[in-house]
Amino acid sequence: MKSRTIIGFLIIMMLGSCAQHQSKTEHQNEKTTNSKADFNSGLKIENRINRGTNYTDPQGIDYSIRNIPITITNDSTIPIHLQIAFSTEYSYPLPENKEHFKLIPLPKEWALDGWGVTESMLDELPKLIEKPSLTVKLEAGEELLLSIGSLYSRPTKTSGVLPRTLFVQNDGKSFPECESLMQEELSSNQQIPMGLKIIIGERCMLIPCGSIAYLKN
Repeated sequence: MKSRTIIGFLIIMMLGSCAQHQSKTEHQNEKTTNSKADFNSGLKIENRINRGTNYTDPQGIDYSIRNIPITITNDSTIPIHLQIAFSTEYSYPLPENKEHFKLIPLPKEWALDGWGVTESMLDELPKLIEKPSLTVKLEAGEELLLSIGSLYSRPTKTSGVLPRTLFVQNDGKSFPECESLMQEELSSNQQIPMGLKIIIGERCMLIPCGSIAYLKN
């Protein structure tokens, strides 16, 4: 009888110890979860469906424009400095590298639903083509609506250029089938590079196009 009493006492002690350990673990997990919720880092990018129009520049040269509406949201709790910048011109991939195209950030008018391309929007294009860049500060939770467009000769001798996906560098690993012009390492000031996936015929390329940086409050 005495032996049974001792065994029962030991079982009660073990159950109590397990319950205490479980409660401590749940408290630590809850603390960790709350800590993650306090700093929700990231940039949410919504890429939508391509649109297109034709354009004749002031010199009378005909082009096609294909653009993709994009919504960028600062999904963190601190401000973000966003820069989108393209080179003034790009070459088609080999063997058609004698042909060229341009990539340009376009204002929100190009991304609005239910709106067509107006003459005033086309009149602004030469200025946007000359300086294909955009710099903006996004506060926590703030959204930016814009479009990114490609500009290439019409009719094209090869194929069209379709902007498809704006992404942050780490997300570029999701496109292993694409020829990448992205650099692997981050810059010394810890800016996070951004890229643009484009479709050219049956091929795709990843083009570096700017960076984001988190700002101190």
